[in-house]
Amino acid sequence: MTAEPTAPGPEEPEQLVLMRQVVAFAREQTRLSHERSAQSAQRSEMSAERSYMNAERTLSVWIRTALAAMVLGLAIDRFGLSTRPRSSGLGPDTASMWVGAAMIAFGVLIAAETGLRFRRYAAAYCQSHAVPERHGPIMGASFALISCLFGVALIVLVLLTP
Repeated sequence: MTAEPTAPGPEEPEQLVLMRQVVAFAREQTRLSHERSAQSAQRSEMSAERSYMNAERTLSVWIRTALAAMVLGLAIDRFGLSTRPRSSGLGPDTASMWVGAAMIAFGVLIAAETGLRFRRYAAAYCQSHAVPERHGPIMGASFALISCLFGVALIVLVLLTP
């Protein structure tokens, strides 16, 4: 759609020809700008999708850390902080029980906080973008909730089992 530069005719002054060339150049630049804008919007949407998936990966890493803290708490409770056997007649090792329960509670806190943070991020993301295929915002928060319930069950197990 660009106009070819033409040599000035006998009735056209050279300035008019130059003005036509400038207008043709401006039209070409506008067309290119629109193409770049569409590409930029596509890149921006892809970047937002990667950001959402990064948030999911971060959630899974924190949930893994929370589960590790819970398992460590269970190990502390079961194996004890001291080398004194539980069957020594001195009663259960209460320090190990409380430290183990505290570690499990810490894991529950980690899982709950990361689940809430992910849910807030997902809600904000859904307001301005389409959720990536097969990545519902409820799934990550549900996994965090299940991890919290697992931790609460472990705390009950630790505190009620001698």
